[in-house]
Amino acid sequence: MRSEKQLVKLLEDGWLQPGEKLQRYGGGDRERLHFGATIGGHHQAPYQPSRPAAHSFDVDFGDVPHPTVPVQQGRFHGDEWVHDPTIRGWVRADSPERAAVACADLLVAAGPEAWFIGTDRRIAVVADASAVGEPGQEDQETGNGSEGSANGFGRLLGKARSAVSAVTELSESLIGGSELVTLWECPLEQLAEATGDLKGRTADGAGFSINRFADGSVIEVGTKIHLKGFM
Repeated sequence: MRSEKQLVKLLEDGWLQPGEKLQRYGGGDRERLHFGATIGGHHQAPYQPSRPAAHSFDVDFGDVPHPTVPVQQGRFHGDEWVHDPTIRGWVRADSPERAAVACADLLVAAGPEAWFIGTDRRIAVVADASAVGEPGQEDQETGNGSEGSANGFGRLLGKARSAVSAVTELSESLIGGSELVTLWECPLEQLAEATGDLKGRTADGAGFSINRFADGSVIEVGTKIHLKGFM
C-alpha cells in the first residue's frame, strides 16, 4: 500500500498529462474503507457492490472495522455520517446503473489500494498495479474460510473485491503507468459539478470531493487538498 507521499510522486512523475494539475487525492487508509449508499431509496452501510466481476484485486481486508450502528441503520441526520471513523464517503443515485455507483464500486473493490484523484481535467480511481489482477479472474477466496469469517465483514468485502463495475470501457483496457493503474476516470466536462467542501459537525470539518454527474448521481469522497511542495 502506497503512502500519500509515494502516491503523489507517482502521479506527478508520469500519471498526470502534460500541463495537468493535481488538486485533490484520498486513500491509503486501512480503517476508513467503507462507503455508505442511498441507491433507489435504499440505505446501505457498508455499501456492497452488486455488479459482476470484471477484474480481481489482491487486497488484504483483514481486521477491517464495521461502521457504527447508527450509520449502519441510517439513524443520523444530514452529514453526521462523516464522523464515523470507518466511512470514506457516500454515494447517492436513483439506480445502480449510474456513474457515481460505478466509481464507488471500484473504490470499494480495491479497498486500501484504491485512491480517488481529482485534477483540473478529470476525476479518477487509481490503484497500485501489483494489486490488480487480469480481467475475468474469479476471487477464489470468496465463500471460503471459517463460518465466522463467512458470516462476517471479511466475506462481505471478499465479494466486493470481485464486484468491480463492468460498465465503463476502461474496465476492458486498464490504463496507467507501470506502477499505477487507472481503473476508472471521468473528464470534468461530463460532470454537472465537481467541488471540494468541508463536511461534518465540527469547527474544522473534514475535506471532501463532491462530484455530481449529469445523470443526477453523486459521490462524496474524503480527500485532501494538494499543495505542491507541502507533504
